[in-house]
Amino acid sequence: MKKLLICCLFGNTANSLAKKMQLLAEHKGHPLIVGAVGLDNFASVAPAFDAFLIAPHIQYKAEEIESIVGDSRSIAVIESLPYASLDAEKVLAFAMAQMPELAG
Repeated sequence: MKKLLICCLFGNTANSLAKKMQLLAEHKGHPLIVGAVGLDNFASVAPAFDAFLIAPHIQYKAEEIESIVGDSRSIAVIESLPYASLDAEKVLAFAMAQMPELAG
């Protein structure tokens, strides 16, 4: 079971998106756990996750997030429209395409 973490500024929008993505992943049979966190708590929970999605409005923090995570795990910035519209289908498809390690 792979674990994907979505990070946004405070965690609220990421949490809503993560819940929708979790239901969709279960429905599609992906062995995936989707979690969410605000930027302030990212470093404390990051070690438990395999891959990371960053909300578009905090992409300026990508370097800081990469320094916490290191090179061993995938990080990608979510596109603005799918994120803002909580489009779980598009964001899950994006994550699976960008992070093939989540598929298995």
